[in-house]
Amino acid sequence: MPDPYRRRPGKGTRQSPAALGVVKVDNDFAVEYPDGDASSTEAYASLVRAGTAALLELERCVVASFGVTQPAATVLAVLDGAGEPLTPSQISDRVLVASASTTATLDLLERRGWARRTPNPDDRRSTLVEITDEGRAVADQFLAGVRQLERDAMDRLSPAQRRQLLGLLGKIIDRVAELASSAPTPLEGRRTRPARLTPPPT
Repeated sequence: MPDPYRRRPGKGTRQSPAALGVVKVDNDFAVEYPDGDASSTEAYASLVRAGTAALLELERCVVASFGVTQPAATVLAVLDGAGEPLTPSQISDRVLVASASTTATLDLLERRGWARRTPNPDDRRSTLVEITDEGRAVADQFLAGVRQLERDAMDRLSPAQRRQLLGLLGKIIDRVAELASSAPTPLEGRRTRPARLTPPPT
């Protein structure tokens, strides 16, 4: 199997956030945060932990398999799915990253022979980026591998449970979208500092 496709053990020994399990608040949560809700905090923090762990595991697998970071593989997938050359700004818009980061990623993909840049005939100040045949082969491997990782991560849930999860996540996503479209929530409120956090007298 060619080197870009050979799966290698992930680097580093840092523990995955998933190993910490779901978040549980302390028994005195209601006293410490009278305006809070324990189940909301546990659910929100656990959702963030799960998302972080899932992204880190994807990153670990991408680096082990292809020797590039997950954002680089995502840009390659965008180029593969576009069906036509894209400008760097179009790529930035589709992957939701700053243009400077996209430039560095395109440099990497071009060095690997997975993408190439050509002058934009419609704008002399811009370039067009297209995927190469070698890049398509990598994208095929990457995308198929991600589908397997997704199945592995969700195999503890039945199809009915996955549908239920999607429904719940949809409600959360809709609500966060509403919050994101308005002024930021002021991060303020009441807190009773617990005795366990009070430094001993000197």
